Amino acid sequence: MSFEDQVAHLGDISRPLSHNELRVLANLGSESLKIFWQAWRQFPGERRSAIIHDLDGLGEDNIDLDFRPVFRACLGDVDPEVRAAAVAGLWEDESELTMDRLISLIQDDSGKVRATATISLASFACRGELGELSEVATQRVYAALLAAATDPEQPIDVRRRAVEGLGYFANSEEAQAEIGRAYAHPEPTVRESAILAMGRSMRPIWIPFIERELKSVSPAMRYEAARAVGELGEDGRPLLASLLPLVDDEDGEISTAAIWSLGQVGGPNAKRVLERLARSKDDARRTAANAALEDLTI
Repeated sequence: MSFEDQVAHLGDISRPLSHNELRVLANLGSESLKIFWQAWRQFPGERRSAIIHDLDGLGEDNIDLDFRPVFRACLGDVDPEVRAAAVAGLWEDESELTMDRLISLIQDDSGKVRATATISLASFACRGELGELSEVATQRVYAALLAAATDPEQPIDVRRRAVEGLGYFANSEEAQAEIGRAYAHPEPTVRESAILAMGRSMRPIWIPFIERELKSVSPAMRYEAARAVGELGEDGRPLLASLLPLVDDEDGEISTAAIWSLGQVGGPNAKRVLERLARSKDDARRTAANAALEDLTI
């Protein structure tokens, strides 16, 4: 069967999707990509959405399968669900070309696509602050995130996701001021994003706010605060006393986040707790503790 026929075969909605057949979309060159795109536009929207979601999972499980050319092409799909899934599938793509495509998607017609693109830009913000992007590219992503965070016309989910990305710009007073404004926002999800950004910034000024939210009545806020402690690394050690109760939180996601943070914060106290948890009868806590012990910094 030719490549063209194999691709057309994927669009047959009377047949269930097969991961083995989806492999044909991996590692496409320019000519194959053209053939794919011509056939793809004829597929029903539901089928395109199912395929793009399956490709993301398939690519995660098989590092030799590179679906990035397909994901990049699908950033131009007419269906916002497909565009959003394509953005998510590009989580490992570090090219500046993809970064600029994501920046352009902050103005997409779909709020979901805008928010997903803004989330993905955070990884470029992190790389920029680590010196892994050019200064010019770092400025582009910073400017895009700051503009999105301060644009009242943007959906609130886009603005809060932009604040999360701004957390990496610890030396920007504008970015840090925006985090402070987000923390004072009446919408709980915006405050949660502010706590996440505080951890990413690793600035001591935010430690009291993170500590306060470790004791929040809101499970979502406790989760973000627990993760934020881990983002602080060794600087989070003064928060250990407030973090430790969360390893036994009734919410499994919170306890797992707290355990992960112990491995990031490190130190003898964290090690003792993790060694205890590694003997837990609770499978999730035991697994998380063993993983954290591998990351542990003494």
